[in-house]
Parts: sequence; C-alpha cells; structure tokens
Amino acid sequence: MRILDKYLLKELLKTFLAVLIVLLLITFGSEATKLLAMAVEGKIPASIVLQVLLLKVPPALEVVLPLVALLGVMLAMGRLYQDQEMVVLSSCGIAPRYFQKIMVVFLLPIALLTAWISLVVTPWSYHAERILVTEAQTATPVSGLVAGRFNVLPNNQGVLYTKSISESGELENIWIQRLSADSDTILTAPKGRFEWVDERLILVLESGVTYQGMHRYQAVEGTVVVQKFERMTLLIPELSAKPARPAKYEVKTSELWGSDDLEHQALLQWRLVTPFGVLVLGLIGLKMSKTGPREGRFAKMFLALVLYIVYNQFLVVGRDGIADGTWSNHIGLWPITLLFLVLALVDFKALFARYVFKIRGGGRKLPPPSKGVQP
Repeated sequence: MRILDKYLLKELLKTFLAVLIVLLLITFGSEATKLLAMAVEGKIPASIVLQVLLLKVPPALEVVLPLVALLGVMLAMGRLYQDQEMVVLSSCGIAPRYFQKIMVVFLLPIALLTAWISLVVTPWSYHAERILVTEAQTATPVSGLVAGRFNVLPNNQGVLYTKSISESGELENIWIQRLSADSDTILTAPKGRFEWVDERLILVLESGVTYQGMHRYQAVEGTVVVQKFERMTLLIPELSAKPARPAKYEVKTSELWGSDDLEHQALLQWRLVTPFGVLVLGLIGLKMSKTGPREGRFAKMFLALVLYIVYNQFLVVGRDGIADGTWSNHIGLWPITLLFLVLALVDFKALFARYVFKIRGGGRKLPPPSKGVQP
C-alpha cells in the first residue's frame, strides 16, 4: 500500500468515527429521554433502561451509517480541497478515478458491517428487547411501584403498599385500599406475586384478610365485613399491561426469504438495499466534497442532508409500495439505488459542457494562422 493510500484512509477513518460518535450521541440522547419518561410513568422498570438503550444501537446504526458515510467522506475530502492538497495531487498526475477506488476500498468493509447488522443483528436486537421488557414486567409489573411507600394508583382509585419486592417479583406485607363510588375494600396479605393469566396481569395474594365497609362506616352507621382467605386473585386494571407481541422487524432474514407475505418481502428488500446505501452515499459525498477556493467545508452540508432525506424517503415509499402491492417486489428497491449511483459516478457538468460545446460549433476547424511580418 502506498503512502498516499494510507494517508487518505487514515483521514477518512478519523472523520468517519468522529461523525459516527456525534450522530449516535444525538440519536441516543432523544432515545434515553423517551426511555426515562417511560420508566417514570411505570411502563418499563428503571433497572433495564440501560440494557434497552444498548439494544437500540443496531437499529440506529442501520439508519445512521449511510448518513455517516456521506458526511464523513464530504468532510474528509473537503478538507483536502480547502488545504489545496487536492490541487497538488492533481498536478502530480493523480486521476479522479483513483479517489473513487480509495472510496470503494474504505467503504466496502463498512458496507459489509452494515449488511451483517441489517440482516442478522437488528432482528435479534428487536427480539431481545421484547423478551427483556416482557420478563421485567412479569417480575416487577409496575416499575413505579416503590417498596416501603404508599403508592397512589392512577386516577386516585386507591393505594398500594408493600414492605419489600424481591428480584423475582415476590411482594411481602401487602396492603391495598380500593376506593370507588359504591365500594370500599381493604386487603392485607403477608405474601403476593404478579402472574400472567390469559394475557392479563393479576395479583395473587395468600393467607390474607379483606375489610369491606370501613370507609362508609365512618360516614353512615353500617356493618364492616371481615373475611379471611387462603388465596385471592385480584385484577388491578391500573397495573395491568399486555405482554408485547412479536414485532415484524424481529423476523429472521432466513424466514423472509421463503415468505410470500408482501410485508416480509418489503422488509427483505429494505435489509438488502441498506448496505449498498453506504457505498452509494459515500461516492456521492466524494463528488460533493469538491469546493472552490472561497467555499467553506460546510458549504454543501445542508444540501447533503436534504439529499440523504430524499434518498431515505424514496426507500420508505418503495418499501410501503411493496408492502401494499402497488410496487412489484421483483423489481424491489434497486432502481432507487441505481439512480443515486448514476448521480454519484456521472459528471453531469462535463457532459453538459461537452454538449454545449458541440452545439456551438466546437467541432469546426480553426482557421489557419495569419502570416505576419517576421521580425
């Protein structure tokens, strides 16, 4: 490998990693905020927030890596133009095709990594996230339930207290008050646990006591009913939650190949096209990195972001078209990738200049030089 090859690959790698870190921080900043809000609301346990966040890395990389390739190549090669290094290289006889070959050498491992993430890791991450959340909700269905504190139920429909909660979800010394317009019930039990029955979450109490009518007795004279029980199953709608169903994104790629479902075919096309987006957008970034002496490195950054959004939206529209049958799954999403590949490889300015030159009579022979007076 030549010194110039090592130099260019080093510059590309440094810029690529810097852009990747920045975009991941931006992406996971918003994801972390959503997960923390869900943990505060009691939708997921707070103990699994970090694990769920890590499982969201592969799907995020699947979307972010093509954009990182576009911006990373633009910034790395744009610096060479700004520092006049590209002028020196061109004067030394380095052809533009050389830089395209370097881009392919640099982007090909990233595209293979993206293919592995898209085809294998992303479905596994969706499946692992669903299993993790389901198990955590089964063990501790209410992540906002704090041991040793009176926890107010939503809509002020009662209070739940438990002295301790084990890692397996076992509750000890339980005290529950349920209030409504026509009933008042207090339940106490030394032990309890949450269980799933017919996709409904129930609280099982053992060897407890129920008190009915205590609240009404304070206002109007009446009777208080006290009953003992060995086992009681109690459905608390405010604490109930259905276990997450398998998502379509966690279907393995091997199952998508043999499926006739249009949604599965659309998802398969999406996973196959995603790695090629790294190569295509990287080559477009090389083309857009060329700047003039008075143009800054970030002059075309907004245009690059718009181009990425257009490319991604075309893929989304094509995927939805395959899913609903308005677009042929045999053609797939490849025309969109080929269109942007032509945009990356073809120099339209040179073609236009050559076309205009021919129209204006550029092919006419020049008149012979006039014979002047010899000095």
